[in-house]
Amino acid sequence: MPEIKIYAGRGCGGPENTAAAFKAAFASGADAALCDIRRTADGQFVAFGDAVAGRLCGRNWKISDTEWGHLKPLRVLGREPIAHLDDLLNILILRPAVEFFFKLVPRGEGEASDLALQVARAGVQDRVFITACSWRRDVLAAAGAAVPGIGLAVERQVPYDLLGTAWKAGASRVCSGWTGGGLARETFYLGAALFDFKAQAEEAAAAGVEVSAGLVSHPRDVRRLVELGARAVWTSDVDLAAKYL
Repeated sequence: MPEIKIYAGRGCGGPENTAAAFKAAFASGADAALCDIRRTADGQFVAFGDAVAGRLCGRNWKISDTEWGHLKPLRVLGREPIAHLDDLLNILILRPAVEFFFKLVPRGEGEASDLALQVARAGVQDRVFITACSWRRDVLAAAGAAVPGIGLAVERQVPYDLLGTAWKAGASRVCSGWTGGGLARETFYLGAALFDFKAQAEEAAAAGVEVSAGLVSHPRDVRRLVELGARAVWTSDVDLAAKYL
């Protein structure tokens, strides 16, 4: 059986999308992490999932309408500063064995190009995967055109035509699964049964495309995804995933 990688969704062990959360995830053994990337009013890239800072930072400021200088003093859940792109790139530079998936939200071709160029200037383009949903292949195309050879990953919730989805997007990684629980999780498993996830994962691996799945927070899901043939498991609990892999 091939070694199964552990991918941390938005970090673990700290407030989501913060440098502390990513450092904790990597210290626990994560091979990669997903980070939401947004652009501020003055063109800076920051790690933040929500469009508005209210839920996490107590300020009802739209990230895209606010300059970095105003966001910098805020604390996520009152504890950790908002991470700037430079913070994430420094994590990569200091940890040469780990990778990042950067999901640009909202997504645009110009932003994707600029993000890819900044990643390339740090010299870590071989360990960063610009990530987008399957219907936003234009974003991945823009990043790939700006920096040929930068990593590209495509998301597809229902596990159908995974290799074809990757090829159409020019991606070497395809991420499938669910972001919440309940219906989304069961929809994924229904699709995995209907479309033979295991055969798809093996076909993709033979073509040089990695299939990952999740987001798991229970041992049964870790075991189930391994049995289905996922080459990497997304998790909100790195320690749990490492224990049951």
